[in-house]
Amino acid sequence: MKKGALLSGLVCLLATVLMFASTVPTAVALSPADWQEKSIYFIMTDRFDNGDPSNDNYGGFNADKSDPRKYHGGDFQGIINRLDYIKNMGFTAIWITPVTMQKSANAYHGYWTYDFYSVDGHLGSMAKLQELVRAAHAKGISVMLDVVANHTGDFQPSSFAKAPFDKADWYHHYGDTQDWNDQWWVENGDIAGLDDLNQDNPAVAAELKNWIAWLVQTTGVDGLRVDTVKHVPKWFWREFDGAANTFTLGEVFHGDPAYVGDYTNYLDAVLDFPMYYTIKNVFGQDQSMRQIADRYAQDYRYKNPMTNGLFIDNHDVPRFLNEASGKPGASWDKWPQLKAALGFMFTTRGIPILYQGTEQGFSGGADPYNREDMVFNDKHELYGYIAKLNYIRNTHVALRKGTQAEKWVDDTFYAFQRSHNGDEVVVMINNSWNSQTRTVPNIDRVANGETLYNRMGTDKVTVNNGSITATLGPKEVKIFTK
Repeated sequence: MKKGALLSGLVCLLATVLMFASTVPTAVALSPADWQEKSIYFIMTDRFDNGDPSNDNYGGFNADKSDPRKYHGGDFQGIINRLDYIKNMGFTAIWITPVTMQKSANAYHGYWTYDFYSVDGHLGSMAKLQELVRAAHAKGISVMLDVVANHTGDFQPSSFAKAPFDKADWYHHYGDTQDWNDQWWVENGDIAGLDDLNQDNPAVAAELKNWIAWLVQTTGVDGLRVDTVKHVPKWFWREFDGAANTFTLGEVFHGDPAYVGDYTNYLDAVLDFPMYYTIKNVFGQDQSMRQIADRYAQDYRYKNPMTNGLFIDNHDVPRFLNEASGKPGASWDKWPQLKAALGFMFTTRGIPILYQGTEQGFSGGADPYNREDMVFNDKHELYGYIAKLNYIRNTHVALRKGTQAEKWVDDTFYAFQRSHNGDEVVVMINNSWNSQTRTVPNIDRVANGETLYNRMGTDKVTVNNGSITATLGPKEVKIFTK
């Protein structure tokens, strides 16, 4: 080959590389402290919005909106199209379900990986995912990607996931978990027949770490939600976290803080399932607010409870409105309970995570009925209520980063104060179906005679002898600030 031709070829190759590089979003390793500032909108991509109908039947697995267990057509383009809907609700981050290639008519959710190194064509391409990340970043929205390192889809015994995950000794072969109280079974048994990866095989551990480093760098996402964490040995998660080099929020589906909290010594943070159960009891079933105080008493179990992911429901449990008791004598009246729960979630310590559809009053039951197709009504009352909570949180650093101190607790009433560098916020929540008046003492760093304003309404209170007195309507939340 002549030198001129060779040089021309190298220039073209370099141009191609540079052009590709320019399309890859820059991966920003946001710290736990950065994520503590966020509020997250959780998207099940297939059930969100169908922005590109041309990919609905990818791979012969056709979309069928009449079947709750089949693909419904949602994709990355649909999320791109709806970013303003999310931003206008005040969210500063999204969490999207897994993007890896699936190979099943019922794998719309993304948790049954076939090819770790390819994107599921129903959702779009890697280039479209990169476009989504860039578009989100342009609107000030960070992106958290759901990832699965515990298992693949159910392909054995006749086959395996795609290479390099196609070797028998890369998996456990003990069948479904037999004893959920035995940690050996939890880590080594299959979940619902899904092929359980053997991280004790050094080749498996190495490949999963290579994969996650590649995925983060290629997509440019800002953090990871890590699936099925309790089903994998803890030592592996520390190595996985290091390879990912980004924020990791682990799903440890368990109600005991002593069990859940230890995983924060291996990943950055965890979804707060213990608090989920407390929220479900206290706000959904009108139980005693003292349970919240009891739950906070266990916060020492976490490396940093301020980075716990808070939620009132998700895609794996029935929706809050499905299980809430409703008002005595009028059990259909559940919105007051939901609003109280949301007011708590957006003001207490931790990172609030809202599951898509809550802002539209979705009330589906167990999987798959809690995975309804989205509708987009930004005039919905709940949409506006959540937007107000997010606005208050986003404009008061104390609600994102502040210390938290309990100021009052009884069976039906809870109050706490959050403080950060002069920003003082006092939150009061009435969990009763009747109006309640309380005088909350020991308000710190606010002078007597100073006025605090309820940002959820128009009323105000004056500090008197270090206390404030307020009357709250049934299930009302008040957020007082200077």
